[in-house]
Amino acid sequence: MIATGHDGDLDELRAIQDNCDGFLLELETRERARSGIANLRVQYNKVHGFYIEVTQGQLDKVPEDYRRRQTLKNAERFITPELKAFEDKALSAQERALAREKWLYEQLLDALQEHIPCLTRLARALASLDALCALAERSLTLDWCRPQFMKEPGIEITQGRHPVVEARLAETTGGQFIPNDTRLGPKQRMQIITGPNMGGKSTYMRQVAIISLLAAMGSYVPAQACRLGPMDAIHTRIGAADDLANAQSTFMLEMTEAAQILHGASAQSLVLMDEIGRGTSTFDGLALASGIAAHLHDKTQAFTLFATHYFELTEFPAKHHCAVNVHVGATESGTDIVFLHEIQPGPASRSYGIQVAKLAGMPTGVVNHARHALSALERHQEESREQVDLFAPPPAAEASAPTRLEAAMAALDPDALTPRDALDALYTLKKLIQP
Repeated sequence: MIATGHDGDLDELRAIQDNCDGFLLELETRERARSGIANLRVQYNKVHGFYIEVTQGQLDKVPEDYRRRQTLKNAERFITPELKAFEDKALSAQERALAREKWLYEQLLDALQEHIPCLTRLARALASLDALCALAERSLTLDWCRPQFMKEPGIEITQGRHPVVEARLAETTGGQFIPNDTRLGPKQRMQIITGPNMGGKSTYMRQVAIISLLAAMGSYVPAQACRLGPMDAIHTRIGAADDLANAQSTFMLEMTEAAQILHGASAQSLVLMDEIGRGTSTFDGLALASGIAAHLHDKTQAFTLFATHYFELTEFPAKHHCAVNVHVGATESGTDIVFLHEIQPGPASRSYGIQVAKLAGMPTGVVNHARHALSALERHQEESREQVDLFAPPPAAEASAPTRLEAAMAALDPDALTPRDALDALYTLKKLIQP
């Protein structure tokens, strides 16, 4: 913490630690010259500390100021006043240096006490300046635009980009990011986004959230133009995760997060739902996805980007006037697929999952088997397809026909019965309930 040159005592203690070997070599050279003992050695061990070692054949040359420290079979070990003084300093130098540094640091803190309010304001100002300068530099370097804010609710983004994906593309392949427009407003609050895996659905959704967040914090945004209305929160359900330690499966965690969004989102919120309902059976997942979409559209009325592979959900906008279908473009070239990464109006025609599996390196036999199985499943679905209205409200419970007992009870008028008639009616009811 304390720089060299600030305190002479601390510098001396540090020098002892750093220059210990140099001092011993220099002392050894001097003592050899003074005593005439050519094989004299100055050494150190943890048990006996520092010492000068002289062999038995050279003991007659030992100077008078040497004091015996240890006797060995073939040598004697000595200490001198100079070496003893150095030993005392060296063995305690590290501890004393730490103590000295701590004392100096505490003195510094005491001296700064009266300046703490001023230093706190300075630190906050520097932190704000650092953040603003970083955002300004990025905005200029990356060609970001100044967002505009409007009183009416809505999200209008022209040629929006995902800054992280854009930078990564430039760094790895030199490719250009394909920008996309986004239009959400009072008459178009939900987009049902379909299209192939790897096509860019998640990237598109996240870039809308990032642009909205950057604008809300006072930054320029990665787009050609941007106009935003009031927004109170961004809610997301993206990706797969679990919390097994707390008995939360992947699907349970997905449903928990979705429930929190449905309870917490408002008409001024941005909601991102990516592939909701994947962790259960197809019918369960489809039913839940349609129910969640209907709640967000009808009840919450939040601005929603709803990505899905359930093509049945592309019928959603037909009965929900504030929802529209969009898809990420892709085209086939033989058995291969080319991703266009463009958001286009209307629903996608297919998911291209098998083509994506092939791109991932799936064995050819697996890909061919999957194609054959997919063709069989599609033929079977066409032959046995039933039209099910996923978006109709739950039907009211149908009234069942009354039982004989209920009919007999309804026909009784207790106020018109004599005691004899009441007893006869009781026997009649008892017979009706007997098997």
